[in-house]
Parts: sequence; structure tokens; C-alpha cells
Amino acid sequence: MRTSIISIFILTLCSTAFSQCNQYYQLSEGSEWEMESYNAKGKVTGRQTQKVTNFSGGANSFAATVQSTIYDKKDKEVMQGDLEFKCENGTMMVDMRNFINEEQMKAFQNYEMKIEADNLEIPNDLAVGQSLKDGSVTLTTSNSPIPMTMTVNITDRKVVAKETITTPAGTYECFKITSNSTVNTKMGIGMTFNFTTIEWLAPKVAVVKSESYRNGKLQGYTLLTKRN
Repeated sequence: MRTSIISIFILTLCSTAFSQCNQYYQLSEGSEWEMESYNAKGKVTGRQTQKVTNFSGGANSFAATVQSTIYDKKDKEVMQGDLEFKCENGTMMVDMRNFINEEQMKAFQNYEMKIEADNLEIPNDLAVGQSLKDGSVTLTTSNSPIPMTMTVNITDRKVVAKETITTPAGTYECFKITSNSTVNTKMGIGMTFNFTTIEWLAPKVAVVKSESYRNGKLQGYTLLTKRN
């Protein structure tokens, strides 16, 4: 399972030379960044590269297409696809499709898939004590040997602190955001997994670090490693 169901893919975006709709997610066409995933013992389990391939908009709103490529721990490409990002009146909408387990995607990539999502939102002005909008995504397959449905719900999102975080890409002043995730998978029988996630969000670069916990134990984490 992805090191953190929701975090690897909450995207880290690069700064631009002009004011944009949201101070945390600032992008331009051609911007690139990379996140690495680690298990609880600090060993690399994979990485994800992302590049803005299309951007339109300005100070009050924008729309962007981001090409996302996922690699496994042997640095072999697992899958590639496009994610859509929108910002309106200071609120950033983050594509929930990025939070689907890549192992599930890989297993069913040869079958027809349908994805429905209620995207996350990041307001322009964060403050400690603030509650944020929930998000969800549902993946269903057809024409597969065993029909599969997977749903990820992200709830109880709260801004709990401000902290300084250092990653291979630099040192950042961040807001610390906690949330709960429930993953329901049905393939003949149903399975449910519950996670707690911590994310550190910095102006101009968005998420620079995330950690995933299950039953209070660290399962893995991600770090921003490169950005251009």
C-alpha cells in the first residue's frame, strides 16, 4: 500500500514570479518537483515526479494539468497519468485521484476504471485551530475477473501548529495539518483500513513532508526531495 494513502499525493508545487490565487500552491507551466516515500525504518519505497504541462489563469483563479509519474522502490515506472488542479477566489481544490493506492491502480490498469471524487480544499489563509473541508474518492472497475470498489474518505482535517521542517529540498516554515483517512476496499469481501496522517504545508511549495500512522504506529512518510 502507498506509504501514506493521502499524503503522497497531496502535491508540492513550485513558486512563480507573480502573485497567484493561493499562496501555498503557486505554479507555472513547466514547473517540476519530486517526492520520495519511505517506510517506518527510513528505507525508500518509491518516488513520485510531477510536472505542470498546462497552466492558465492569473491572480484570482487558475487551472492546471499536472503529469504525475509513480516509481516503485526499484525505480521502475508503475504508472503515469494527469491530475487536474483548480483555484478560485483563494481556495485551492486538490485532485483526490492522487490519493488512490498505486498498487491497486497497477493491478487493474488493464481494465475499465471509473473514478468519482469530492476534492480537498486548501484556503489561502491558514491559521492554527482551523478546520478544513473533507474529501473523498471512489474507484470502481469493470470487465475485470473480480469487480472491485475502493473508497478513500479524508475527514477531521485540522491545522494544529506551525513548525519548521527540513527536507532534502530545503528548510521551510510550515503549518502542521492532521487528518483521518478511511480506506474501504471490496473485492468479493470488504476490508477497511483506518489511518491518521500529518502533513506540513509551506507557502509556495505546499506539502513538504507527510507521515502516516495506523493504530498509533508510524507506517511511512514522504519528503519533498527536488523542485524546479
